[in-house]
Amino acid sequence: MKQNRIILKRFSIITICVLFIFSLCSCNSTGRYAKRDIDEKIIVHALGIDMTKDGKFEVTLQMLAQQGSGSNTPIDPSKPNSASVSQIADTIPAAIERCETDLGKKAFLGHSELILLGKNVEDLNPIFDFALNAEGISLGIFMAYTDVTAKEILNIKITSGTYSAEVLKEIFEESVKNGTSTECELIRHIDNIENTNGVTVMPIIKKIKDDKKSSDEKENSSSEENFGESKSDDSNVKSENEKVKSESSEDSQSESSSKSEESSSKSEESSSKSEESSSKSEESSSKSEGGSGGGEESGSGGGSSEEAEVTAFYIDGAVIIKNKKPQSVMTRDEIIGLSFLNNGIAEQEIDAKLGDTFKPVNVGSVKKDTKVSIKNNRVAVDINLTLSYEFYKSYSEKEKKIITAKATEHIYSICNKTITKALKEEKADIFEIHSLLNHNDYTLYEEYKKNPDAILERVDINIKIDPQN
Repeated sequence: MKQNRIILKRFSIITICVLFIFSLCSCNSTGRYAKRDIDEKIIVHALGIDMTKDGKFEVTLQMLAQQGSGSNTPIDPSKPNSASVSQIADTIPAAIERCETDLGKKAFLGHSELILLGKNVEDLNPIFDFALNAEGISLGIFMAYTDVTAKEILNIKITSGTYSAEVLKEIFEESVKNGTSTECELIRHIDNIENTNGVTVMPIIKKIKDDKKSSDEKENSSSEENFGESKSDDSNVKSENEKVKSESSEDSQSESSSKSEESSSKSEESSSKSEESSSKSEESSSKSEGGSGGGEESGSGGGSSEEAEVTAFYIDGAVIIKNKKPQSVMTRDEIIGLSFLNNGIAEQEIDAKLGDTFKPVNVGSVKKDTKVSIKNNRVAVDINLTLSYEFYKSYSEKEKKIITAKATEHIYSICNKTITKALKEEKADIFEIHSLLNHNDYTLYEEYKKNPDAILERVDINIKIDPQN
């Protein structure tokens, strides 16, 4: 009996070990096949969508270049770290499919961080339909406009740091903190459109132009970037796609040639070691002779290529979207006013005039109280803002009071500009009036859903600012 128990125990232990080994093998196999599947795809970081004059979509896919700085196996850090492919078709999925044909691989959109819309995009219905139904696109992806074509922005080459899409993402995140941009994730736009009768706000991305370009180059670039001409667009698309193809073929050729060169490099190792000592002695002599000229040459070469290629981005204003169509443009000050009234600001530098000079003040939101009341068939929205004021240098108490008053006056001004633009001129509910009515007067909220423009005409927003030093 005791022997049978020992045998049964051993058998159960062996069975558990075998099952454990099989489970490990299956995990490794699954991981290997998943990795192989990813290797067969192009990881897209950003999508640019433009409209041609004949109503077609031009889609630009931005991906990480294998030969540039920032890739996993950099070959030449002086080369741009992003590449792009563009194609034109009747629909967005068809244009992406043509890009995949050019690349010879499927596009993986799961890592996409930005959908950028060109200035000619006037109907966002097909874009929202694509973003919500496309496989892999996250609801947290940023969506914004540009004052040029999306293709032009995504084709900007960066040789150092991160790729263009991540640069833009960081700019969005920082701009939301200082109030120069609204939250622009896809889920935010969808929520706004659903709850405010089709109204949302999209920031505008602009680029700092390189003043070092000659006038001839500017004319050529402007003629090439004249969006909507199908002939020039097709030629540009082909040339750019051929560049991406040639880059990938060069990478494969370099891999094969590196293997053949491996043996020769080993034989050259011994000779290089002998030359090392002589090069070290030359280095010391060059230092004693003030041999910084070589360093200046390489530095100037790198600097010139960087100056020609690296371009800065910034957010300047936003577009009011109503019924999924762009309606009007808001200025930078109006967006800052909207941020103060809606979500608050972590920190914003306000220039307050003291005498003949401007004194910078760091202003941040501390608290916001909102009350809604119905008076004489009008909706009164009272917003009380508590703001903190920090000074960059020491002032007397009298100077602090004057600077605080001037800064507060400026904030009143930009907030009132925002209210006039949105409520009076555009009848756009960007102050979440629908939510306030829903929580305070459901009967009026039901009336708002039937005719929002008429209700917005009866809304008065009153601001009170409590500054704290």
